[in-house]
Amino acid sequence: MPEFHAPYTPNASYRNQPVAVIVDAKPAYEFLLSINTFSDFEHCEGYDIGSTWYDAVRAKIPASLLTFVEQSEENWLFLLGLVYDCPLPKDVPTFITYIEGLEPLELYLRFLGYYSRYMRRVMPSELLLQAAQGDKEARRQVVKVTQGEKSVHQKALRALLPLGAEETKRLLLEVFRWWYREIFQEREARFMAIVERDAEAKRALQPTLSTEKFIEVATNGFEYVPEPAIRQVLLVPSFIARPFVSDIDHHDTMILSYAVADESLIEDSDAPPPRLVKLYKALADERRLRILKRLAGGSCSLQDLADELGLAKSTVHHHVVLLRTAGLVRVRTSGDKQYSLREDMLPDLSALLEAYLQRRTN
Repeated sequence: MPEFHAPYTPNASYRNQPVAVIVDAKPAYEFLLSINTFSDFEHCEGYDIGSTWYDAVRAKIPASLLTFVEQSEENWLFLLGLVYDCPLPKDVPTFITYIEGLEPLELYLRFLGYYSRYMRRVMPSELLLQAAQGDKEARRQVVKVTQGEKSVHQKALRALLPLGAEETKRLLLEVFRWWYREIFQEREARFMAIVERDAEAKRALQPTLSTEKFIEVATNGFEYVPEPAIRQVLLVPSFIARPFVSDIDHHDTMILSYAVADESLIEDSDAPPPRLVKLYKALADERRLRILKRLAGGSCSLQDLADELGLAKSTVHHHVVLLRTAGLVRVRTSGDKQYSLREDMLPDLSALLEAYLQRRTN
Protein backbone atom coordinates (compact mmCIF):
# COMPACT_ATOMS: atom_id res chain seq x y z
CA MET A 1 0.00 0.00 0.00
CA PRO A 2 1.36 3.49 -0.84
CA GLU A 3 2.86 5.47 2.00
CA PHE A 4 1.34 8.69 3.23
CA HIS A 5 2.25 11.35 5.75
CA ALA A 6 0.52 11.59 9.11
CA PRO A 7 -1.37 14.82 9.86
CA TYR A 8 0.89 17.63 10.96
CA THR A 9 1.59 17.85 14.69
CA PRO A 10 2.33 21.41 15.89
CA ASN A 11 5.82 22.05 17.26
CA ALA A 12 5.50 23.56 20.74
CA SER A 13 8.75 25.49 20.23
CA TYR A 14 6.97 27.75 17.70
CA ARG A 15 4.87 29.35 20.43
CA ASN A 16 7.45 31.97 21.39
CA GLN A 17 8.96 32.52 17.95
CA PRO A 18 7.94 35.43 15.71
CA VAL A 19 5.95 34.51 12.62
CA ALA A 20 7.81 34.93 9.34
CA VAL A 21 5.90 36.48 6.44
CA ILE A 22 6.82 35.70 2.84
CA VAL A 23 5.23 37.18 -0.29
CA ASP A 24 5.35 34.73 -3.17
CA ALA A 25 4.00 35.09 -6.70
CA LYS A 26 4.34 31.96 -8.79
CA PRO A 27 2.27 30.89 -11.82
CA ALA A 28 1.11 27.60 -10.29
CA TYR A 29 -0.63 29.45 -7.45
CA GLU A 30 -2.59 31.65 -9.85
CA PHE A 31 -3.32 28.60 -12.01
CA LEU A 32 -4.94 26.73 -9.11
CA LEU A 33 -6.77 29.83 -7.93
CA SER A 34 -8.25 30.27 -11.41
CA ILE A 35 -9.76 26.76 -11.21
CA ASN A 36 -11.01 27.41 -7.69
CA THR A 37 -12.56 30.70 -8.80
CA PHE A 38 -14.39 28.97 -11.62
CA SER A 39 -15.66 26.24 -9.28
CA ASP A 40 -17.42 28.95 -7.27
CA PHE A 41 -19.88 29.61 -10.08
CA GLU A 42 -22.69 30.25 -7.59
CA HIS A 43 -20.96 33.49 -6.56
CA CYS A 44 -19.57 34.47 -9.96
CA GLU A 45 -21.12 37.93 -9.77
CA GLY A 46 -18.97 38.67 -6.74
CA TYR A 47 -15.67 38.18 -8.59
CA ASP A 48 -14.05 41.06 -10.45
CA ILE A 49 -13.26 38.75 -13.36
CA GLY A 50 -16.95 38.93 -14.28
CA SER A 51 -19.62 36.49 -15.42
CA THR A 52 -18.52 36.76 -19.06
CA TRP A 53 -15.34 34.84 -18.20
CA TYR A 54 -17.37 32.12 -16.49
CA ASP A 55 -19.69 31.79 -19.47
CA ALA A 56 -16.74 31.54 -21.87
CA VAL A 57 -15.10 28.77 -19.82
CA ARG A 58 -18.35 26.84 -19.40
CA ALA A 59 -18.86 26.93 -23.16
CA LYS A 60 -15.46 25.27 -23.73
CA ILE A 61 -14.92 22.83 -20.89
CA PRO A 62 -15.90 19.16 -21.49
CA ALA A 63 -18.97 18.09 -19.51
CA SER A 64 -17.10 15.41 -17.53
CA LEU A 65 -14.46 17.91 -16.39
CA LEU A 66 -17.08 20.56 -15.62
CA THR A 67 -18.87 18.19 -13.26
CA PHE A 68 -15.64 17.27 -11.46
CA VAL A 69 -14.47 20.88 -11.12
CA GLU A 70 -17.80 22.09 -9.75
CA GLN A 71 -18.34 19.15 -7.39
CA SER A 72 -14.86 19.64 -5.95
CA GLU A 73 -15.74 23.25 -5.09
CA GLU A 74 -13.22 24.94 -2.76
CA ASN A 75 -11.20 21.74 -2.22
CA TRP A 76 -8.94 23.13 -4.95
CA LEU A 77 -7.53 25.41 -2.26
CA PHE A 78 -6.14 22.41 -0.37
CA LEU A 79 -3.76 21.86 -3.30
CA LEU A 80 -2.06 25.22 -2.74
CA GLY A 81 0.14 23.33 -0.28
CA LEU A 82 1.36 21.19 -3.17
CA VAL A 83 2.47 24.31 -5.01
CA TYR A 84 4.42 25.25 -1.90
CA ASP A 85 6.11 21.82 -1.97
CA CYS A 86 6.61 21.84 -5.74
CA PRO A 87 10.18 22.46 -7.01
CA LEU A 88 11.11 25.79 -8.54
CA PRO A 89 10.25 27.54 -10.77
CA LYS A 90 6.74 26.54 -9.66
CA ASP A 91 5.33 27.18 -13.10
CA VAL A 92 2.39 25.15 -14.36
CA PRO A 93 4.31 22.51 -16.37
CA THR A 94 6.58 21.87 -13.36
CA PHE A 95 3.53 21.63 -11.10
CA ILE A 96 1.79 19.13 -13.38
CA THR A 97 4.95 17.01 -13.54
CA TYR A 98 5.13 17.12 -9.75
CA ILE A 99 1.50 15.95 -9.50
CA GLU A 100 2.22 13.12 -11.94
CA GLY A 101 4.90 11.80 -9.57
CA LEU A 102 2.70 11.72 -6.46
CA GLU A 103 1.20 8.49 -5.17
CA PRO A 104 -2.56 8.50 -5.90
CA LEU A 105 -3.48 8.04 -2.23
CA GLU A 106 -1.24 10.91 -1.10
CA LEU A 107 -2.72 13.22 -3.73
CA TYR A 108 -6.22 12.05 -2.84
CA LEU A 109 -5.69 12.78 0.86
CA ARG A 110 -4.42 16.24 0.01
CA PHE A 111 -7.45 16.97 -2.14
CA LEU A 112 -9.87 15.68 0.51
CA GLY A 113 -8.35 18.02 3.10
CA TYR A 114 -6.99 15.22 5.26
CA TYR A 115 -4.06 17.37 6.42
CA SER A 116 -6.16 20.46 7.09
CA ARG A 117 -6.78 21.42 10.71
CA TYR A 118 -10.24 22.59 9.69
CA MET A 119 -11.17 19.14 8.38
CA ARG A 120 -9.74 17.43 11.44
CA ARG A 121 -12.08 19.51 13.57
CA VAL A 122 -15.00 18.18 11.54
CA MET A 123 -14.18 14.48 11.86
CA PRO A 124 -11.47 12.12 13.16
CA SER A 125 -8.53 11.98 10.75
CA GLU A 126 -8.45 8.19 11.04
CA LEU A 127 -12.04 8.00 9.78
CA LEU A 128 -11.26 10.10 6.72
CA LEU A 129 -8.12 8.05 6.04
CA GLN A 130 -10.07 4.79 6.16
CA ALA A 131 -12.71 6.27 3.84
CA ALA A 132 -10.01 7.40 1.39
CA GLN A 133 -8.52 3.89 1.44
CA GLY A 134 -11.87 2.46 0.33
CA ASP A 135 -13.43 1.30 3.61
CA LYS A 136 -17.17 1.28 2.81
CA GLU A 137 -18.29 1.62 6.42
CA ALA A 138 -15.93 4.56 6.95
CA ARG A 139 -17.36 6.22 3.84
CA ARG A 140 -20.87 5.77 5.17
CA GLN A 141 -19.78 7.32 8.46
CA VAL A 142 -18.20 10.30 6.68
CA VAL A 143 -21.40 10.87 4.69
CA LYS A 144 -23.39 10.59 7.91
CA VAL A 145 -21.14 13.08 9.71
CA THR A 146 -21.35 15.60 6.88
CA GLN A 147 -24.97 15.02 5.84
CA GLY A 148 -26.37 18.05 7.63
CA GLU A 149 -23.39 20.29 7.01
CA LYS A 150 -23.41 23.09 4.45
CA SER A 151 -19.66 23.66 4.25
CA VAL A 152 -18.50 23.44 0.65
CA HIS A 153 -15.59 21.22 1.72
CA GLN A 154 -17.94 18.76 3.36
CA LYS A 155 -20.27 18.71 0.35
CA ALA A 156 -17.24 18.03 -1.83
CA LEU A 157 -16.32 15.04 0.34
CA ARG A 158 -19.61 13.38 -0.48
CA ALA A 159 -18.90 13.79 -4.20
CA LEU A 160 -15.21 12.85 -4.14
CA LEU A 161 -15.18 9.78 -1.88
CA PRO A 162 -16.99 7.49 -4.36
CA LEU A 163 -14.31 8.26 -6.99
CA GLY A 164 -11.35 6.77 -5.12
CA ALA A 165 -7.68 7.71 -5.31
CA GLU A 166 -6.80 6.44 -8.79
CA GLU A 167 -9.79 8.03 -10.53
CA THR A 168 -9.34 11.30 -8.66
CA LYS A 169 -5.69 11.54 -9.75
CA ARG A 170 -6.67 10.80 -13.35
CA LEU A 171 -9.34 13.51 -13.32
CA LEU A 172 -7.06 16.03 -11.61
CA LEU A 173 -4.37 15.59 -14.25
CA GLU A 174 -6.94 15.75 -17.03
CA VAL A 175 -8.33 19.01 -15.62
CA PHE A 176 -4.85 20.50 -15.14
CA ARG A 177 -3.65 19.68 -18.64
CA TRP A 178 -6.85 20.90 -20.30
CA TRP A 179 -7.14 24.03 -18.14
CA TYR A 180 -3.56 25.08 -18.80
CA ARG A 181 -3.84 24.50 -22.54
CA GLU A 182 -7.29 25.98 -23.12
CA ILE A 183 -7.84 28.57 -20.38
CA PHE A 184 -4.78 29.70 -18.45
CA GLN A 185 -1.81 29.69 -20.81
CA GLU A 186 -2.97 32.46 -23.14
CA ARG A 187 -3.73 34.74 -20.16
CA GLU A 188 -0.76 33.77 -18.02
CA ALA A 189 1.58 36.59 -19.05
CA ARG A 190 -1.04 39.28 -18.40
CA PHE A 191 -2.12 37.80 -15.07
CA MET A 192 1.41 37.27 -13.83
CA ALA A 193 2.57 40.79 -14.77
CA ILE A 194 -0.10 42.16 -12.41
CA VAL A 195 0.58 39.58 -9.70
CA GLU A 196 4.35 40.10 -9.75
CA ARG A 197 3.96 43.88 -9.71
CA ASP A 198 1.82 43.59 -6.59
CA ALA A 199 4.25 41.20 -4.92
CA GLU A 200 7.12 43.66 -5.46
CA ALA A 201 5.07 46.50 -3.99
CA LYS A 202 4.22 44.42 -0.94
CA ARG A 203 7.83 43.37 -0.37
CA ALA A 204 8.85 47.03 -0.45
CA LEU A 205 6.15 47.87 2.10
CA GLN A 206 6.86 44.98 4.47
CA PRO A 207 9.87 46.44 6.38
CA THR A 208 7.85 49.52 7.36
CA LEU A 209 5.10 47.71 9.27
CA SER A 210 4.67 45.19 12.07
CA THR A 211 3.83 41.63 11.02
CA GLU A 212 0.14 41.85 11.92
CA LYS A 213 -0.30 45.29 10.36
CA PHE A 214 1.51 44.28 7.19
CA ILE A 215 -0.79 41.28 6.70
CA GLU A 216 -3.85 43.47 7.26
CA VAL A 217 -2.68 46.13 4.81
CA ALA A 218 -1.53 43.61 2.19
CA THR A 219 -4.83 41.73 2.28
CA ASN A 220 -6.91 44.91 2.59
CA GLY A 221 -8.54 44.08 5.90
CA PHE A 222 -7.80 40.44 6.74
CA GLU A 223 -6.74 40.46 10.39
CA TYR A 224 -4.50 37.48 11.10
CA VAL A 225 -4.21 36.29 14.68
CA PRO A 226 -0.95 34.39 15.38
CA GLU A 227 -1.42 30.70 16.13
CA PRO A 228 0.92 28.36 18.04
CA ALA A 229 1.01 25.86 15.17
CA ILE A 230 2.02 28.41 12.53
CA ARG A 231 5.67 29.30 11.92
CA GLN A 232 5.19 31.41 8.80
CA VAL A 233 2.52 33.09 6.71
CA LEU A 234 2.78 32.85 2.92
CA LEU A 235 1.05 35.74 1.15
CA VAL A 236 0.04 34.85 -2.40
CA PRO A 237 -1.25 37.76 -4.52
CA SER A 238 -3.99 36.87 -7.00
CA PHE A 239 -5.63 38.73 -9.85
CA ILE A 240 -8.11 36.04 -10.85
CA ALA A 241 -9.61 35.65 -7.35
CA ARG A 242 -10.20 39.36 -6.72
CA PRO A 243 -11.67 40.57 -4.37
CA PHE A 244 -11.63 37.50 -2.10
CA VAL A 245 -9.11 36.32 0.48
CA SER A 246 -8.62 32.59 1.10
CA ASP A 247 -6.68 30.92 3.92
CA ILE A 248 -5.44 27.34 4.02
CA ASP A 249 -3.00 25.84 6.52
CA HIS A 250 -0.17 23.66 5.22
CA HIS A 251 1.81 22.04 8.02
CA ASP A 252 3.43 24.97 9.87
CA THR A 253 2.56 27.50 7.14
CA MET A 254 -0.61 29.53 6.70
CA ILE A 255 -1.19 30.26 3.01
CA LEU A 256 -3.16 33.46 2.48
CA SER A 257 -4.29 34.18 -1.06
CA TYR A 258 -5.21 37.85 -1.30
CA ALA A 259 -6.50 40.14 -4.04
CA VAL A 260 -3.90 42.30 -5.75
CA ALA A 261 -4.24 45.99 -4.94
CA ASP A 262 -6.02 48.35 -7.30
CA GLU A 263 -2.73 50.15 -7.86
CA SER A 264 -1.26 46.98 -9.38
CA LEU A 265 -3.78 47.02 -12.21
CA ILE A 266 -3.04 48.75 -15.48
CA GLU A 267 -5.36 51.69 -16.07
CA ASP A 268 -5.62 54.34 -18.74
CA SER A 269 -4.95 57.95 -17.86
CA ASP A 270 -8.61 59.00 -18.01
CA ALA A 271 -9.98 56.16 -15.91
CA PRO A 272 -10.90 56.95 -12.29
CA PRO A 273 -8.74 55.17 -9.69
CA PRO A 274 -10.29 51.76 -8.91
CA ARG A 275 -10.11 52.57 -5.19
CA LEU A 276 -12.23 55.69 -5.68
CA VAL A 277 -14.83 53.74 -7.65
CA LYS A 278 -14.97 50.96 -5.06
CA LEU A 279 -15.34 53.41 -2.17
CA TYR A 280 -18.29 55.18 -3.76
CA LYS A 281 -19.91 51.89 -4.78
CA ALA A 282 -19.46 50.54 -1.27
CA LEU A 283 -21.14 53.60 0.26
CA ALA A 284 -23.94 53.82 -2.31
CA ASP A 285 -26.17 51.32 -0.54
CA GLU A 286 -28.31 51.85 2.56
CA ARG A 287 -27.65 48.36 3.90
CA ARG A 288 -23.89 48.78 3.70
CA LEU A 289 -24.13 52.14 5.43
CA ARG A 290 -26.13 50.46 8.21
CA ILE A 291 -23.43 47.80 8.52
CA LEU A 292 -20.76 50.49 8.87
CA LYS A 293 -22.90 52.27 11.47
CA ARG A 294 -23.22 49.04 13.46
CA LEU A 295 -19.48 48.31 13.24
CA ALA A 296 -18.72 51.83 14.43
CA GLY A 297 -20.14 50.67 17.76
CA GLY A 298 -17.85 47.63 17.99
CA SER A 299 -16.91 44.40 16.24
CA CYS A 300 -19.44 41.62 15.66
CA SER A 301 -19.92 38.40 13.73
CA LEU A 302 -21.64 37.88 10.41
CA GLN A 303 -24.57 36.25 12.18
CA ASP A 304 -24.88 39.23 14.54
CA LEU A 305 -25.09 41.57 11.57
CA ALA A 306 -27.64 39.36 9.82
CA ASP A 307 -29.84 39.19 12.93
CA GLU A 308 -29.69 42.92 13.61
CA LEU A 309 -30.35 43.94 10.01
CA GLY A 310 -32.94 41.23 9.35
CA LEU A 311 -31.07 39.99 6.28
CA ALA A 312 -29.92 36.56 5.11
CA LYS A 313 -26.39 35.71 6.22
CA SER A 314 -25.30 35.23 2.60
CA THR A 315 -26.61 38.71 1.73
CA VAL A 316 -24.72 40.31 4.61
CA HIS A 317 -21.57 38.43 3.59
CA HIS A 318 -21.86 39.90 0.08
CA HIS A 319 -22.09 43.43 1.50
CA VAL A 320 -19.26 42.90 3.97
CA VAL A 321 -16.97 41.65 1.17
CA LEU A 322 -17.63 44.85 -0.77
CA LEU A 323 -16.88 46.96 2.31
CA ARG A 324 -13.68 45.03 3.04
CA THR A 325 -12.59 45.32 -0.58
CA ALA A 326 -13.06 49.08 -0.36
CA GLY A 327 -10.80 49.12 2.69
CA LEU A 328 -13.51 50.03 5.19
CA VAL A 329 -13.81 46.78 7.15
CA ARG A 330 -11.40 44.24 8.60
CA VAL A 331 -12.09 40.59 9.43
CA ARG A 332 -10.49 38.66 12.28
CA THR A 333 -10.08 34.99 11.43
CA SER A 334 -9.60 33.26 14.78
CA GLY A 335 -12.63 31.29 15.99
CA ASP A 336 -15.93 32.84 14.90
CA LYS A 337 -14.98 35.50 12.35
CA GLN A 338 -15.36 39.01 13.71
CA TYR A 339 -15.79 42.12 11.58
CA SER A 340 -14.78 45.63 12.63
CA LEU A 341 -14.49 49.12 11.20
CA ARG A 342 -11.08 50.20 9.92
CA GLU A 343 -11.27 53.68 11.37
CA ASP A 344 -7.65 54.43 10.54
CA MET A 345 -8.37 53.74 6.88
CA LEU A 346 -11.45 55.93 6.51
CA PRO A 347 -10.60 58.00 3.44
CA ASP A 348 -11.18 61.63 2.61
CA LEU A 349 -13.51 60.98 -0.30
CA SER A 350 -13.62 64.64 -1.31
CA ALA A 351 -9.83 64.76 -1.57
CA LEU A 352 -9.71 61.56 -3.63
CA LEU A 353 -12.41 62.85 -5.97
CA GLU A 354 -10.78 66.27 -6.30
CA ALA A 355 -7.39 64.69 -7.07
CA TYR A 356 -8.94 62.62 -9.87
CA LEU A 357 -10.89 65.52 -11.37
CA GLN A 358 -7.80 67.74 -11.40
CA ARG A 359 -5.47 65.06 -12.74
CA ARG A 360 -4.03 65.94 -16.12
CA THR A 361 -4.30 63.40 -18.89
CA ASN A 362 -1.71 62.71 -21.54
